[in-house]
Formats: sequence, structure tokens, C-alpha cells
Amino acid sequence: MSSFLTRRDSWGHGVPVWVIAIVVLLLPPIFWSLSHIDMHNDVAGWLPQDDPQARILAWYQENFPAADRVLVSWDDACITDPRLQQMAAILEGRPLPDGSREGGSPYVTSVSLPLMPLKRMLARDIPIETAIERVSGLLCGLGPLRIRLTEAGRLRGSATTTEILELATTTLGREAQIVPGDLPPPSRTLPTGEDIPLEDLQTWELVDQLEAWIHQQPEFDLALVWPGMHANPSELRDLRKMFRAMQVPASAEKPAGQSCIDETFFIPGSLAALSVTLSEAGVADRPEMMAAIRNAAGQVGIDSDALHLGGRPVVGAELNRAVEHSGWNEKYPVWDFPHRSPALFSAVICVVMALFMLRSLRLAVLVQVVAFVTVIAAVSLVPVTGGSMNMVLVVMPTLLAVLTTSAAIHLSNYWKHAESRDPATSVIQAAATAWLPCALASGTTAIGLASLMASNLVPVRDFGVYSAIGCIISFLAVLYLLPSLMLYWRRVPPRADQLDTHHWNTLGRYLARGRWPVIMLCVVATVVCGWGLYRFRTETKVIRYFPEVSRLYQDYVYLEDNLSGIVSVDTIVRFDTESQRESQQDGGKPNENGLTFLERARKVMALQQDIRKHPEISGTLSLASFLDLREKTPPGLTFFQRRQWAASRRQIGEKIRKELTSSGEESGNIASFLSLPNKANDFRTADGARLNGAGDELWRISAQAAILSDVDLEDLTHELNEIARRHTESLPGAGSGHVVTGLIPVFLRTQQAVLESLIRSFGMAFVLIAIVMMVLLRSLWAGLVTMLPNLMPVIVVFGILSWAELRVDIGTMITASVALGIAVDGTLHLLTWFQNLLREGKSIPDAVAGALQRCGPAMWQTSVCIGLGMLALVPAELLLISRFGWMLAALIFAALFADIVFLPALLAGPLGRLIQRSVMRRFALPDNESVETADFMDEDSTWSVTTPVDPATVRMRQYIEETR
Repeated sequence: MSSFLTRRDSWGHGVPVWVIAIVVLLLPPIFWSLSHIDMHNDVAGWLPQDDPQARILAWYQENFPAADRVLVSWDDACITDPRLQQMAAILEGRPLPDGSREGGSPYVTSVSLPLMPLKRMLARDIPIETAIERVSGLLCGLGPLRIRLTEAGRLRGSATTTEILELATTTLGREAQIVPGDLPPPSRTLPTGEDIPLEDLQTWELVDQLEAWIHQQPEFDLALVWPGMHANPSELRDLRKMFRAMQVPASAEKPAGQSCIDETFFIPGSLAALSVTLSEAGVADRPEMMAAIRNAAGQVGIDSDALHLGGRPVVGAELNRAVEHSGWNEKYPVWDFPHRSPALFSAVICVVMALFMLRSLRLAVLVQVVAFVTVIAAVSLVPVTGGSMNMVLVVMPTLLAVLTTSAAIHLSNYWKHAESRDPATSVIQAAATAWLPCALASGTTAIGLASLMASNLVPVRDFGVYSAIGCIISFLAVLYLLPSLMLYWRRVPPRADQLDTHHWNTLGRYLARGRWPVIMLCVVATVVCGWGLYRFRTETKVIRYFPEVSRLYQDYVYLEDNLSGIVSVDTIVRFDTESQRESQQDGGKPNENGLTFLERARKVMALQQDIRKHPEISGTLSLASFLDLREKTPPGLTFFQRRQWAASRRQIGEKIRKELTSSGEESGNIASFLSLPNKANDFRTADGARLNGAGDELWRISAQAAILSDVDLEDLTHELNEIARRHTESLPGAGSGHVVTGLIPVFLRTQQAVLESLIRSFGMAFVLIAIVMMVLLRSLWAGLVTMLPNLMPVIVVFGILSWAELRVDIGTMITASVALGIAVDGTLHLLTWFQNLLREGKSIPDAVAGALQRCGPAMWQTSVCIGLGMLALVPAELLLISRFGWMLAALIFAALFADIVFLPALLAGPLGRLIQRSVMRRFALPDNESVETADFMDEDSTWSVTTPVDPATVRMRQYIEETR
């Protein structure tokens, strides 16, 4: 290393000037690459394509193609609100005869209103009450609680209203309020103001039936709402009982016992939403898409604070925005810098703490310059290699800044302790001394990060690849760029008497004397914390990465509480050719053992109704929802009408199949719920059944579940599977069955993959780093024991996290392998000095104290700079970044404790003996030599202690004296 830095070219230029020149020349392409970084976050794309759940999802999307959608509602939206149609017209535009559109938003393909499925159901003779019930929990909600007062309650006037509000607020612990609850009559005009065309009989019929349905609803006096009113059915049920038990207070005129409230009830459709299907432009530019929706809402008179948006595109857009805001958030004032830019605030903290710890403006500046160059060089590789930034990679710059700062501070301390007082020679000596421990530390850290490549999750694998390459860049920058800069900005290293490190020597001697209590305390703490890992849980719901006070989170609370679950879970029911009565067997005879189309639809509806009863499901929809499934002939029909009705029922399946192959609007609606694949998919599910065969009939039951629910996704998926199994196991045909898919199973698989990734990557990193330690120490047992201080931070921090029942997300999961690499960094530097001092003939206690005196300041300075820098990320709006910051800070401080307390105690005890024997083997020491006793004192001679000295130490001292 020293010879390389001292080399000169044929013109007399040294290597340092070429190192600096190469870095300067690389800066323009690096900045050009940084300007082309894209942000992409999609949980459904986290799993690799060959993952079983990802393959099932791809099969599902191939048979039931669906574009990204956004759910849009507002506080007082209802099923007959004319603003729904007005907003749809603004976003969708006016259809022209040639199939194109006039006006509308380029980010929107179509808009679905709750009236659309109602219209299709009424066209198939489904009563309006049944139709509204079938779409409830999807685009319709129950809305406020209606209260009808008794005559006695009305006579009390505002006193009754006040008591109702006080009872609700006191019982619920949340503020309740009175809202308007009347449903407006359905509009008989188009959004353009024109009357509905007379030929549109279905729309006229829908309007008439909706008006009649509204008039049939019972009268009420009050409409009451409160936060979370539909989220807890038992709470709502208890409150309604209290309302019915309310009585008029006794007075001189009237005795007690008269009830105030006659009835409480809900009206389906009191809350409604529209579903916006995005175009390719809308998917590509989600912020502009959301701006277009908000602008359309403003045009129809909807206040921005009352508007609520939900759906995967909205979460993705907000996630990208939150990631960008971690760098610069203009909604906070400049003086609130921690919130204005958590990333820059973290960097500033690192600079200030480096200046304070190193006590040198020159060293602090050079350390941060090297860290900055490392970060931008590593990040610039992402767009060059065709990658994109995501919620996981966004923490990579901070991590690399941490690792580079750590190594640079260690090299700076080697320079401070250089034997030479010459400015140039001291730098060369520091680089030469730091080369091996920095190479080992960077290598082991890179191993820890590269172990993440074993993960099933694409973002985690990308993080492992780019971060491992970043570690190599960091090593080159610290060992070549930093010394080069130090040579061109020269300073004389401080004198030994200017370095106040005696307290580290004293600490080492105290630890050596009380090694066994320290070892036992650390082991017990690790075991107790590690016992909590059986409660370890993971979290992959992206909405949970946002704080509860955020606008997005509150929108989700409103939508899922009042309207519909946001995330879908779909059950695909498979009828093979044998189970279809219309299919032909040998000889052209119909399959009498199969089911007719309507019989299959009834089977699907029975399953759909059972799924709907699940407490976590808000609503369900399938093709069966749009069919009249009555088995009995309607009363009052003549003989010929009954024959005609029966014939039309037999032709329903054939008619729907024809509509499915047409190109009309109805074809798209049917294709959303029915698929007729003409080729087999032989991929086998977990139960051994293949996804479909040629000629199978696939029915889709779409169910909506709440993503904010605390229910375990594994339990939910298992329960839905069991419900479907009970219905499909009796279906005719060996190939009939079901598959549960959608985003819920993908979330579950991703959640499982997070845990698998954590275990696999951490285990691989542990094994590889342990092997490195064994080779370095030339001892199997020494290598294993040395890993204890490196395991302690991870076990303690994650154990405490598990005891506190805090779930681990994809960001905090990464910190385990990262922390292992960082902990090994300090361990290697301490071991390097410990071995060197043993070779010089020092006793084990002297070597422990001397090694801690040399490495303690660097480890302390590094941990404080990095730890406080990581804590500066806590104010970040995105909880993923915030958690990463405080988790990594906790792991860094735990690693510091392990390296300056636990490891020295081990080195003063059994570990030190193992290493000493390994170091001394080359001298062929006799095994039966007696143990001597010697005194050692600290440098201030404030105390002394008698300790046994291993024979190897005595022979080494003799060897050194003889060879001088």
C-alpha cells in the first residue's frame, strides 16, 4: 500500500494526483447519471417472476386483465349525488359515434359509477333492493346512523339532540356530530344539462326505481356520524342498544319511562364512490393523474378537504412523493430543517459531529468529501444498469455514507497515532496500517450486504447488489482518495501528549479485571432479549409506512370505515369440461352429470355469499351478481309465458358466451368476471391441482378487504381458502376447484418472504463472516467466540422490538445484515491491534488495554457521528425511512457497547487465550510450562493488580529480546 502511493509516473507525477484527477473526470458522467434516476414502488412487483404466488397472480391477470384504479369519494357523496356523474363526465369525456372521446382527461380510460352495475342488474330483472345490497361494500356504503325519535323525544327539542351527542361521545371516546342525511332524488338529466334520451329506457327505469326506493325508506330525525363508526360492529351494536334505552327525564308533568328514540337504522347507498380506471399516461405520471382528479372534483364543487382518494396508484404516488420529501419537503419552513430535509439534516449532523469528534476542520471536511463521492458514485450505478430507486434503495446513500465515514475516521485516527511526524510519511504509514483492517471490514460488510441477494424480494436483492458494490467503492475511496487528499492538504499529526486516550486504557484494565461479571451480564441480556424473537412479526402493508396523521392514511381510514375495503382478494372458481352440462362427451351426448350455466352461477353465488359473511370482507361481486338466479317460475304467468321464461333461462349461458366474444361494453363487463381459456396452464398450486385446463370455465369472485385491519393475512387467506374448499370439493369433475389470489395473497407471500430473507441473508452473512474470522485468527473456536459480540446487537435490538410487539417492515429487516457488517468493522480493528500487541510480547490484559486505547476513540467517534446522523432521519414523513434511522442508530450504539465492553471482556478471558495460542504456535511453545505471575499497571500508575501471565507471553518476550 505504501509503495503504491509513493510511486511516480514518467513525468514525475505521484499516484495521488492521478487518483484525484480520475475522480474529478468521473464527476460529470456521475452527475449525468444521477439526473436520470427514476422512482418506482409497487409491492406486487416485489416477488420474482418464478415465485409460485407471483406466477398465480400473473395467471390471474392474464385471464382477468384489469387496469389500475383509483377509488374517489367525498364526505357527503351518496348513490344519487349528481356530482358523481358530473365528475365522471369531466374525467371520461363525451363519447363520440366512432368510439373516441371528446374532452376528458388523458390520464383516465373510464369511470365506473355505482349506478352502472345497478343498471345492468335491473336489466336482468333483479329487484332494486337486491341490486343495492349486492353492490354495498364496493361502490356503496351505509353512511350515517339514522335516528327516528319518539314523540316525547321530539318535544324535548335540542335537549334530546344534546343528550344523544353526549352519550355517543362519552361511550365512544370520539367526537360524534350531526350531519344532513337526506338522499337527493336521482337526476333526470345528463351531466351536460340535457334530458336523458327517451330511447335510453334502462336509465329511465333505473331513475324511476331509485325514486321509488328513496320514498320507501323510513323517516328519520337525526343522522349521526363519528370516526370509525363502521370499523367496530360490536361497539356500534352496543351504542344502538344504549340509544334505544334512552328515556325522557322524569318531571312534575310526566313520569319517567318514556323512550326518546324509536329506532336506529342505516340506508344502503348513503355513501357512494366512483372508480377511475387509469390510462397508460395516468399510470406513468401518477402525480398529474391525482391532480386531474382533484381538479375535476373542484369543478363540481367538492372541497379539497372533503375529497378522499384510495387505491394502489395513489399509494404509489404518495410513496414516491414521501421518498422525495425525505430529501427536500417544501411544506415545512426552512427553519424547521429536520422536517424540511431529513436526509440533509442527517448529513449536517454527521459533519458537525465529525468536526467535534475529530477536532480538525481539515479531517472533518476530507471525511465528508470522501463519503459524498462514494455515495454519488454508487447511486449513479442504478440508472446506468437499468434499475430504479424504490423505498428500500432510498436508504442506501445514508448507509454508504455511514460506512465510509466509519472507515475514514479509523484511518484518521491511524494518522494521529503515526510514528512519523513528517506530514507525508505519516499519511503513508496510516494508509499502510489501515489497509488490512479496512479491507477485512469492507469485505465482511460487503458479504453481509451481498447476502441480501439470497432474498426472494426484488428490492432487497437490488439493495444487496448495489450496496455491496458501494462497499467496494467505499474501500477504494478511503484507502486511496482520502490519503491522496490528505497528501495535498498536509498537516503534521498531533503529538502523543496531545492525544488524551488514557481513559480508554483504564477502561480496558477495568474490563480485564471484571471480565467474568461483564461476560455473564452480556450473555444473560442477549438470551433474555433473544427469547422474545418467538414473537417476531413482519409487516408489508405499504399504507403502514405512512404516519396515522398523514392525509393518505386518513383517507384510507375514511374509505374503509364508511365505504369499502381497499385491497382485493379474489377467489377463482374453476369448472372443468366434465362439470359443464353444455360440454359434449363421446358420441355427442350431453354431459348429464354436469351443471347448467345457471346451476354453476348459483354455486358461485352461494360461495360469494359465504365470503361476504367474513368479518374482514366489506363486499363481493361476481358475474352471478348480475344474473336472476330464481329457480321457481314467477307467479302469474300464462302457460306460454312460463315456457318462454324457461327457454330464456336455458339460453342464458349461450347468450353470455356470445357477449363475451363480442366487442361491446357488455363484453368487457363479463370478461371481468368470466374467462374461457383455450389452453391449459399446467402450473401446480400448493394442493397439487393445476391452474386450469383447456375448455375450463373460470368464474371470478372479487372481494374487498381492509388493508388497515390488524387481522393476520395468513389467517385471512386460510379462512377464505377453507370457505372456498367447502363449496368446491363437491363440484363434479376431477379438474374443478378454486384458487385464492389477488393482492392479499401477494402481501402474505411478501410478508413471508421478508422473514425468509431476514433469516437466510443473516444466516449466510453470519456463516461467511465467521469463516473469515476463523481464517484471520487461525482458530475455529476463536472465530466462533468472536462472533458473539457481533450477534449481540442484532439479537438485543430485534429481541426488544419483538417483546414490544412492533412489526418489522422491509426497511428495518435490512438493518440486521447491515448491523452485522458494521459491528464486524469495529471488531476487526480491535482484533488487529490486540494481535499486534500480543506479537510484541504484551500480556493479555496489557494487549486488551492497549488495543482499546488505540481503537476506542475511533469506534466512539464513528458510532456517535453515525448514530446521531441516523437519528436525524426520525422526522422523515415516510415511516420506512424513520424506522430505518432509529433502528440502525440503536444497532450502532448496541454494536459500540459490544465492541468496547463485551469484546474486551472476552479478549481478557477465554477468547484472548485462544487467540494467544494461535499467535504463539509459530514459536513451538511447550504445553507444560508453568504459569507465572506478573504485575501490570496503567500508565498513570493509579492502581495495580496481580494477574496470571500465560507462558506464551513470557516466551514471546524472551524471543523478542533475543532477536533484537
